[in-house]
Amino acid sequence: MKSAKPWLLAVLLMGSFGGAMMLGASPTFAQRDARRDEQSYWRHHNGRWSHWDARDKRWYYTDGQHWYYHNGKTWAPYRFDKSFGREHFERGGYVVPGDKVKVVVPQHEVYVHPR
Repeated sequence: MKSAKPWLLAVLLMGSFGGAMMLGASPTFAQRDARRDEQSYWRHHNGRWSHWDARDKRWYYTDGQHWYYHNGKTWAPYRFDKSFGREHFERGGYVVPGDKVKVVVPQHEVYVHPR
């Protein structure tokens, strides 16, 4: 019995030390959010799916007829002028609406990471 107690104590200390090392290496929420802004991804927010493009640093949305981008305040029709849509994206038969075409832009908000 006397020799079992030191071994048990040693095993418990090693286990707690190993657990502390594993927890200490995990990133904080702020670090995860910062890394998330560095990659493109889809997000479901406010009942709609929007796409964050890391290269353009802005949100994109489609209603099935037109594409829109979020300029930080409101949605605007997207004219395919930046890098989104040039690589790994097939436009198909989509035609950008002309200046005289009246397009009703969406009014929903985009997800903003709490800082």
